[in-house]
Amino acid sequence: MQFTVDEAAGDLASALERRQFGFGLLDEALVVARRRGALSDWLPPEGEPACSSPLLLHMEDAIRALRERDGEIVLPSMRPPAPDATRVTISIAWNAASRRFVIITTPDHGAEQIDRLLASERREKLLLQQQAEAAQTRLRVADTLYRDIVECAGDLVLRFRADRRIVFANRRAASFLGVPQDALLNRSIDGLFPSLGQENPWRLDAYAERPASFEMATRDARGAPVWLWWDARFSGPEGGGEFQAVGRDITAVRRLRAEQDKAREAARAAELASQRLRIAHDLHDTLARSIVTLILEMGLVAKTTRDEEARAKLIELQAEARGGLAEARDAITRLRAARRDEDDPKRIVEAFAKRAREKGPLELRAELPLDISVLPSESAEALCRILREALRNIELHACARRVDIDMREQDGVVHLDIGDDGVGFDPARPAAGHFGLVGMKERAAAINATLDIVSAPGEGAQLSLRAPLGRREP
Repeated sequence: MQFTVDEAAGDLASALERRQFGFGLLDEALVVARRRGALSDWLPPEGEPACSSPLLLHMEDAIRALRERDGEIVLPSMRPPAPDATRVTISIAWNAASRRFVIITTPDHGAEQIDRLLASERREKLLLQQQAEAAQTRLRVADTLYRDIVECAGDLVLRFRADRRIVFANRRAASFLGVPQDALLNRSIDGLFPSLGQENPWRLDAYAERPASFEMATRDARGAPVWLWWDARFSGPEGGGEFQAVGRDITAVRRLRAEQDKAREAARAAELASQRLRIAHDLHDTLARSIVTLILEMGLVAKTTRDEEARAKLIELQAEARGGLAEARDAITRLRAARRDEDDPKRIVEAFAKRAREKGPLELRAELPLDISVLPSESAEALCRILREALRNIELHACARRVDIDMREQDGVVHLDIGDDGVGFDPARPAAGHFGLVGMKERAAAINATLDIVSAPGEGAQLSLRAPLGRREP
């Protein structure tokens, strides 16, 4: 099948119109002699130098060199300067027959697709970047809110690494320690919050498994002993592998708790004493009086009867009744003195040791050879009350690891010595609202005893009581 010249010209014109290619001719002086098709619009108008186009800028020598060799110049993936122009491939060759340079321009569809892919990737990258920036903004806002809440909190808030080094401390923690916040960074939590009177509670291996709460005695910025309640937990890998501890001052709570325990014990003892006294009164008013009446009646009958055998039997029964009366009176006496049995120094020391060891290790040495039952009731009660109050103060305030107790009689004098290695205090400046020391001194004065208390902050405390022995009336 053969095509006519008119048909070929029509097809070329149609291809030019559909932007399938562009056609241009340059003369030997590189001036545009002819250009056809919209794809060749990047060439200057006919009669203008071709290299004035941005796409051929400074290419005069390279194009002229084509006359000396049989070749072409291909400029792939070029974008014409016109708005919304598509990428094109430009091919330049020398036609020796017509003595002209031929420029063919074709669309670069591959480059357009690559541009679209790159544009899509850029859009995705931009979207991801915007999402990341939004997430970072949310994190910054959340972190700012968290820090504001933590900084304004009344509790101590600390964050520290697995090596126990502080990475964050809020203002309350810095105020408690009397140290600027920045100065707390990278300090060891063990050194900032040493434990008094108990083993080191900062066991990070336990907190990594589950959150833990514990109470510990330590010192504040003034060196005063305080009790802190801590809640410690591990933040996990998402939290940077750090630990967080929130602490609360519970010194007043513990003091109130101890006072409540003391009041409950006193109330219980008073109730028991009241019950026993009531029983003693009942026994005295009923059983003892009945036995006395029975003894008197038997005596009268024995005197008036003439039956010698009955008189002997009545005298025998009267003797047995007197024995029963003596036993009843002994029971009444024991009931009245039952409270003194509760104020046994050994029981007081045992109860103190049990409570103290529940809170931490305690080394206790107690020598109690004195039998207080030989003392007057007032002296015995005062000694036990002073012993109980002193041990309660050690339990509540001293944070001691060692306590020595010695109660003995020497040369007619009762000696009571109590010493501890706790935090100590200033005896000249007792805590406001607490009257334990005053009460002990008043009790000692009531039995003509001397009471000396020697202590200083950080040096433990020593209590020495000296009382005249006296003897309990038989």
